[in-house]
Amino acid sequence: MFTPEFKEQIIKEIKEVGNISLVCKKHGLKSSTVHGWLNNINNTEKISEAKANREAQKKIKDLELQVEVLTSLLKKTYPLWNNEKPLS
Repeated sequence: MFTPEFKEQIIKEIKEVGNISLVCKKHGLKSSTVHGWLNNINNTEKISEAKANREAQKKIKDLELQVEVLTSLLKKTYPLWNNEKPLS
């Protein structure tokens, strides 16, 4: 019914004016409709943040595993890494 551009314009105007009711009256919109748009934006932002957080946590786990593997390899390869006497 309303284009994404129109919704963006209304939301931008609300942020500038700071009054949802006033903007809704000006454009002949129901405040419940505009509140729905705002909720959708907030939910989309939360979903994006959650997705980014999951990706970051996965990357952290992968890097921790890499560190563990490399540390284990260094301990096997270089006895001094374990504060042990070198093999001679």
